Amino acid sequence: MGFEENNPSDISISLVHSALQEYFPKLSKKNVNFFYHGTYNVFQIENRFIARFPDKSLRNEKGAKLIKNEIDILNLLSTFISVQIPKPLHYSLNIENPFMVYEKIPGISLSKCFNEIKTPQKKKIAHQIADFLSELHSLRLDKSSELKSLSTEDYREYWKNVRAEMKREIFPKLNSEQKKWLVNVFSEFLKDDRNFKFNPCVIHGDFDTSNILVDPNSFNITGIIDFEESSIFDPATDFLFYDEGEIFLKDILGKYKGIKEESFLNRMKFLFCRTCIPYFQFGLKNNRMDVYSEGMRKLKKNMKNFPINQ
Repeated sequence: MGFEENNPSDISISLVHSALQEYFPKLSKKNVNFFYHGTYNVFQIENRFIARFPDKSLRNEKGAKLIKNEIDILNLLSTFISVQIPKPLHYSLNIENPFMVYEKIPGISLSKCFNEIKTPQKKKIAHQIADFLSELHSLRLDKSSELKSLSTEDYREYWKNVRAEMKREIFPKLNSEQKKWLVNVFSEFLKDDRNFKFNPCVIHGDFDTSNILVDPNSFNITGIIDFEESSIFDPATDFLFYDEGEIFLKDILGKYKGIKEESFLNRMKFLFCRTCIPYFQFGLKNNRMDVYSEGMRKLKKNMKNFPINQ
């Protein structure tokens, strides 16, 4: 399991219980059970509902906006996506303690059972992932006000800004080899014009095994969750399954019906290699060394798996 599954809650059961009583007046504290803590603290309510309370750094206007945006996105996508996704039932945009509630989707996170699943079942799941991404990426919602959009013209500038922030905020904490590796990752990506010739589309934006729910008996996908990072962006963002192995990733790509430009694999590799950066930035900004340490773990792993000139 990943960092989120092992990260303890930063909000008390009492505060969660109090916030939910408006919608669940008979709710007992014993029926409020903590699940995991990523961007949100996630709780199971009465074994029927999921409640999501932002991380303590986001229990403010930013967190309320994040919840409002996700609700808008989920309502928008619900008419287009055949796989089950959360349907918001209750929410609060109180900046001191914003939250949202939806009915629990059956199944468990793929991250919790992936290593125990046999190869034929993994292939089955990979094909269902490809079907979901084919459907999601085919949507043309460019004029939607709910989804942030980034044109290919802005794409290179976006990553140049990320590189500048990385050097300014993160590099003082890294050793020379780590800085050299990250500089190489960005330089190789930015200098190749092919990486900026693709069709932006609707993406999930945080698509990994923790956000894919499966039936552990039938090995069918039962739902997709956590759409707070959805936007109109590079479709390669949703294919970062390197940790699950080459065969699994190839099975997804082979069944995917969307456009895979000449640069698709290069963009995937770059997007995966830079996954440490948000952890570093969040950890340093919010004095969260646990999150910073997870960024360091990712950096060291990626440096080993993708050495310079490979």
